Amino acid sequence: MADSTDSSSVLHHKAHDLLNLIEALNHSGSRLEDQFWEDQLNQTVQLLLNDVDSLILEQLLDYLATTSQSDLYDILASLIESIAESAVLSHQGQDYHVLLVTAPITTWTRYQLPEGILSHTQHEKLLSLVKDYASPQAKVALLGQLLSFDQLPKSFAQTQALCKQLGQLALAAQPATIEIDQRDDGINLLADTKFIVSAIAVPVGSPLFAWQQQSDPVQAMRCAQEQWQIQCEAILSTMFAGCQSHYLPPNGYFYNNRMSDKYMRPLALKAAVQWLATVMHKDPKDLTATIARCGDHHTEEFRIGLSVQDQKEILYGCIWPIFSKEEVDISSPHYQDNAAEIQNLLTELGVESILFLAGLFTPEFCDDCEAPSFPTTEGELQHPYLPEDLHFTPDALH
Repeated sequence: MADSTDSSSVLHHKAHDLLNLIEALNHSGSRLEDQFWEDQLNQTVQLLLNDVDSLILEQLLDYLATTSQSDLYDILASLIESIAESAVLSHQGQDYHVLLVTAPITTWTRYQLPEGILSHTQHEKLLSLVKDYASPQAKVALLGQLLSFDQLPKSFAQTQALCKQLGQLALAAQPATIEIDQRDDGINLLADTKFIVSAIAVPVGSPLFAWQQQSDPVQAMRCAQEQWQIQCEAILSTMFAGCQSHYLPPNGYFYNNRMSDKYMRPLALKAAVQWLATVMHKDPKDLTATIARCGDHHTEEFRIGLSVQDQKEILYGCIWPIFSKEEVDISSPHYQDNAAEIQNLLTELGVESILFLAGLFTPEFCDDCEAPSFPTTEGELQHPYLPEDLHFTPDALH
């Protein structure tokens, strides 16, 4: 473990206090002592989450990540996420556990993705669907719009604030009329995740989901997930016309964020290749894909630059993120051969010219627009540019 004595001096004093508690928990030798330190940590984290503008928790996680203190990072991240996505609220003299729940829809298209505003009928049907998915004792509130990644809370404190807002509306059986910032950046995405966002509130000690009360909960859960896919697709089929979509079942906020990330990797690459081939009036076999491993000290992502064969200019690009060091550690049981997966997917899409660059590249971004740079066949990272006279705004289908 890295020595944090000197380098941690830049941290906020509240972060220092939290770091001391995490280190104490990490050195605990019994479950009883674990529980003592966990109680202290829960109280400290909750106090920091009460300040919706605070970024102390995020800053401490960044510090632990950059100083390679993975054991402490894992303890803290798991703890913060579990507290941030939940709350205990009182209603009519009874305490309720509230969980912030999402049901991601990973989707891609050659056209434009829908905005995600639910009609009254769609909202009511989805609300009823979540209620069926939850336990009979549950009270549910559901947002009236599907959220994109950039509309989700930007911090742990904001995540818990949304959890409490929706939880209170669920307990009061009021419509979930919460204003969410609309994306206004002029970006037309071809692949994205849309999140159905809800809060499930149950009396303390009661199960959250319907299958938890079944004699065979795992089989009941699988059946519920299959039905969710079928029924959710039926409700939203008109909204996602012209899209290829996968409907993930409801689950905890942070767990489903990670699951949707994994589903999005191949979808984003498919969308990038097929869209570029379409706007350039080329077959995928006429494209070249150049792949580079990027990261500050180890592979954090693969960047895939797309160009037309025999041309140097990068026209478009796609990022394939890595979610943990274990994923690229060949000695780990969680190792994934991402390079092979990327190559196989590109081959399936019809791309014949595929080049992997040797070495590790520092991830670069444009100083003006913050767009990522992508690798060229000559081994450089370059800002992607489409020809100025090209009509590249995706057509609207909705």
